[in-house]
Amino acid sequence: MVRISFEKERQMKEFFKNLKNVFDALTKFQFMRFCVTGSLGVITDAVIYHVFLWLLHVNAGRDRTTADTILLFILPVFGYLAAVIQNYLINHLWTFGKETESHRVSFQLFFKFFAVSLFSLIPRYAFYTFLLIFNNITPDLANIGGIAAGMFTNFFGSKFVVFRFRNEGPKQIEAKDEN
Repeated sequence: MVRISFEKERQMKEFFKNLKNVFDALTKFQFMRFCVTGSLGVITDAVIYHVFLWLLHVNAGRDRTTADTILLFILPVFGYLAAVIQNYLINHLWTFGKETESHRVSFQLFFKFFAVSLFSLIPRYAFYTFLLIFNNITPDLANIGGIAAGMFTNFFGSKFVVFRFRNEGPKQIEAKDEN
């Protein structure tokens, strides 16, 4: 009986070691790190949205009040903003860490990242609409397609606009010759 539990423990350790190896292999690639970060952002967005719904007792059913309807349109903004802030920090420090190692987290880079994130909503919504209306796909599948379209725009915008730095050496100030 002891041998079985020892064997199960060994199998669990082996499983988690293999899982870590798979995660490490996937995250060596910048795009995969970006996808992991984006997934965390989706979770953060959804959790914050649902926590606000719960805390404010918002009725999302057909018998909702005008106040509930207004809140249903406002509350997603808070989850989105939290996810954008979280994703900027993780992308700055982890996904694009090699590019940003000599650059601090800053409001300037955050606002660039935020602008790219907002711009990425355009292909997301366009592809979502295209799939939903012209291909008669369920809203959930159309949403996943829209997320994928926005993700590619967001990745390339982040890589080539936000976290792209020229290989400039430190600026040196030359002393003026007073002669």
